[in-house]
Amino acid sequence: MLSELEKKVLTRVEQMEPELTQLALELGGRISNQPEERIAGDYAFDWLKSNGFQPRKLGAAERFNILGVYRGTGGGRSLIFSSHLDVRRGEMIQLRIRDPNRRVFREAWREGDSVVGMGIANDKGPMACWMTATRALQDLNIKLPGDVLLSCVLGETGGSPVDEFPSPQYDSHELGARYLATHGGIADFALVAEATAFTICPVECGFAYIKLTLYSGPASYTPFLPYPETDLRKSINPINRMGKFIERFAMYANDYTARYRYSHGDVEVVPKISINSMRSGQPFCPITSPELCIAYIDARIPPGISALDIKRQLESLLKELDMEGDVEIYKYLSGYEAWKVKGYDEFRAVLLDSHTKVFGTPPKKPVTYMTSMWRDINTYNEIGIPAITYGFPTGYSAEGQLYDYDLFRVEVSDMVQATKVYALLALDVCSRMAA
Repeated sequence: MLSELEKKVLTRVEQMEPELTQLALELGGRISNQPEERIAGDYAFDWLKSNGFQPRKLGAAERFNILGVYRGTGGGRSLIFSSHLDVRRGEMIQLRIRDPNRRVFREAWREGDSVVGMGIANDKGPMACWMTATRALQDLNIKLPGDVLLSCVLGETGGSPVDEFPSPQYDSHELGARYLATHGGIADFALVAEATAFTICPVECGFAYIKLTLYSGPASYTPFLPYPETDLRKSINPINRMGKFIERFAMYANDYTARYRYSHGDVEVVPKISINSMRSGQPFCPITSPELCIAYIDARIPPGISALDIKRQLESLLKELDMEGDVEIYKYLSGYEAWKVKGYDEFRAVLLDSHTKVFGTPPKKPVTYMTSMWRDINTYNEIGIPAITYGFPTGYSAEGQLYDYDLFRVEVSDMVQATKVYALLALDVCSRMAA
């Protein structure tokens, strides 16, 4: 049953639909390619400042997080909202995306009852929702005992220094929510606003970036190559050897998912591992076979499993194939489970209640995509702040849906609903007195 105050809050959110939509378009259209998160960051900072939320920049001058606050009267529980500013593109994108200049990557626009754009779906649409939710509370002059903290962070989409790509330019997570949390951006509870199709997601995988190098040789001028080669595992060309390794790795990747899949209540985690980048030889002069071939691997790792376990498994594959090579971890962050953090049950109950008041029914079971990636809830759960990720649907948040860039579409009505839930969540949490 809604209280009179809650009804006023929901009515105010509905009245703010045009403002919410415009804010999402303004933020989403500022495509802040890592490491240029400031493109959207400057706009978010100015919005928070002009609306009286006392923002400050935390981090470097060029790569900063933003922390604002809707100040409470004192003594109450606090809540931090968090969304990320960055989208994952950057240089050399032409080696990953067939058409990197597609409009959906660069702009945000409205089509009928939807808003479209990579920057809106991930992740400045959810950001616009909690910004508007807090504005609704402010517009109604609601005085809460606890603070509502408003954080816009960088680096969530994840890069890492490796080879000729240096630090700090290619750092990510350590400069984002993790940095903000260790520089004052903490609260009793954390709501990481991302697309979850209105489901409650209390766990995410950690990950390791792994560099696997195969050796062979000696390097040979193409006319001198000793053909025919009968066993490509022993080829003089490491690219040929890598082909045989990939065949074995594909079998390992299937086994990996089956081995590390697990459930907790209605939440299921399905970790995956993939070779997503490769390098070898000199593209500008391909007249000589190389002596090494490098595969860059993304391993999604469930809570409780070490990246060292994965490293040893990959080393075992090399040994099994009798291939010379090195395996190096060049980035590793652990995953965490919110239900192991004190206060989680209370926070989940409040979010569940807020969702049910808006929709009339409890949320559905989260899809495995949404609980098997990296999101910034890991940062807060790691340091003992119960954190959940929750937000509106996008085209790619359905179980079994392939990740298609045409699906960066959000219904305006869903944004309004998310804003309502965030507003009720803040109203409830920050009205509770701290012990």
